[in-house]
Amino acid sequence: MIFTDHTLYSIYRELKNKINALPIGGTIEFEAIDPDISNEFSGTLISVSGQQYIYRPFKVWVDLAEILHCRIMTPLKKENNRIILRFKPLDVARSWHNHSGIDISERYGADSDFSKIYKFEEPYFLNDYLRALREIRVEKGMKLLDLGINRGDEFEVFTRFYNKDSDDIIFSGIDHCSSALEIARKRFSTENFNFIEDDISNIPLMGLADQDILISVGTLQSPDINGKEIFMYIVQNIMKRYSSIILGFPNSRYIDCEVVYGAKTKNYRESNLNLLIKDISFYKRYLQQHKYKVITFGKYYVFLVASR
Repeated sequence: MIFTDHTLYSIYRELKNKINALPIGGTIEFEAIDPDISNEFSGTLISVSGQQYIYRPFKVWVDLAEILHCRIMTPLKKENNRIILRFKPLDVARSWHNHSGIDISERYGADSDFSKIYKFEEPYFLNDYLRALREIRVEKGMKLLDLGINRGDEFEVFTRFYNKDSDDIIFSGIDHCSSALEIARKRFSTENFNFIEDDISNIPLMGLADQDILISVGTLQSPDINGKEIFMYIVQNIMKRYSSIILGFPNSRYIDCEVVYGAKTKNYRESNLNLLIKDISFYKRYLQQHKYKVITFGKYYVFLVASR
């Protein structure tokens, strides 16, 4: 296949039909104009060696591959100002979410597929988390609580970002996964780190000190807990009057080792943002009622940052 002045609509339809007919492990290959030969808006009509092309930056092809649930392979350059693009459909059955038969406390454990995911190697997640850290007030002597700390990745980036100031911050992380916490304790063995192995639903019984900063990324949305009830208790009983909160809401999923945009809910083939928007609206409204200033941003994870 060679795409020249074809519209993106026609390309989308043709690729989608061919991808649906591919056997498992198959690859679809096509040619397009080399994006490096120009710098135009996507959709601009250009002429190269007497042939009309619709120009598209390489990002368009990356996005199209993601939308079609494909892995984009390394493109090959041709001598005629074209490139060869190859899309390989993702194996939708290969997902860390498929954890039937695994004990609930070890779904996110050291030997799970989830443990192979390092979100801070995803550029959007890293950038948005760093922005969230810049939005909050951090001072020596503060106390920080993380819900669902797992192996401690969020603490690692926090301590790197705030460097020496982190030496005087008291970190507390709660998680019910024993094997993940074992890793976290080895990574952070100094006295200012404390890890609690328990269900966050039991927070009222933990005797936690008042906290200055709360971080929870993808934990309060777990179907196994009443995240909203837990959060309201924390805000009313544990957070100090002048405190900061960072919440992360997943707007993506991993398929065949690749992150795919869009929150997925049961009974829908494609992503559906209804529950995500509903959850964010609840937390934003609740925090504003408690005099917090709230901002939201993000892509694969939507971050809500609140301070007062």
